[in-house]
Amino acid sequence: MSDVLLGLKNLKVIFPAQQGIVRAVEGIDIDIKKGECVALVGESGCGKSVTSLAIMRLLNTPPALVDVESINLDGDEITNYSENKMQDVRGKQISMIFQDAMTALNPVMTVGKQIDEVFIKHQKLNKKEARIETIKALRLVGIPEPESRAKAFPHQLSGGLRQRVLIAMAFACMPKLIIADEPTTALDVTIQAQVLEVLRSMQRSHNVSLLLITHDLSVVAHTADTVYVMYSGKIVEKAKVEDLFKTPHHPYTEGLLGSIPRLSDTTKHFVQIPDSVPHPMFKPTGCYFHPRCKYATDECKEKMPPLERLDNGREIRCYHPINFTG
Repeated sequence: MSDVLLGLKNLKVIFPAQQGIVRAVEGIDIDIKKGECVALVGESGCGKSVTSLAIMRLLNTPPALVDVESINLDGDEITNYSENKMQDVRGKQISMIFQDAMTALNPVMTVGKQIDEVFIKHQKLNKKEARIETIKALRLVGIPEPESRAKAFPHQLSGGLRQRVLIAMAFACMPKLIIADEPTTALDVTIQAQVLEVLRSMQRSHNVSLLLITHDLSVVAHTADTVYVMYSGKIVEKAKVEDLFKTPHHPYTEGLLGSIPRLSDTTKHFVQIPDSVPHPMFKPTGCYFHPRCKYATDECKEKMPPLERLDNGREIRCYHPINFTG
């Protein structure tokens, strides 16, 4: 029996526009094992959120054109599920925590009622039974006075509490997989740490798989088991988190790690990757990273490097990998 919970194979997402075609995601594969936390990292605009929405089958088609070889969830092929069938999957087998709790929650419904609906739909509870479970869920994520908080509207709660409500909602039916899309972006550093600790402890204690989407490698270091680095719609590196931080192989990964401020840094010099992610409609030829890469050669400018799997299970898309002796 396979230990892979989610197998995503050859996902492609494009958005036709008047000026051309936006190639948001270009043939990526992601495997998430049971009970594993996988991080998908990269700068804004590289296709991370589009990937998560495609897995959840939440992209409007059209305008999006989605082509995927396989979305296998615990042995079930959900690629061609109808919308009604996907509604049963969402919340019960896969849940999603969105990055902005204020827009993710319905502003005219109390947070308790919004969580109640999850139990009513997926566990067929009545309103009274659902509210009992909602109180338990809010208490589980560390929300004080959950009985009174359940009666509050989203705008009456702080950003940290709203994010905890989304976590409680995501874990309500104890799904097999939770996708967290930049779950702490709008929070200050202290609250961010608290929310991440709640998310990680919930994930571990209930043996739920987690796909964490973020641009912040400092978050990844304390949360993830495996890391996929994404750049301009393609996976450029995959590794176990400790291996990635110790010996990054792709120049882009090196740049991301170098831009993390460290207390031990005595140079007082901010490191940054030059320029920005290319517009998804106007990508360069060859390796998409070559205009920003100090190691680029003519070969990099002419042809896209393949994603190669190494003997140790790591994957790298680069003609001239760094810190590499294999």
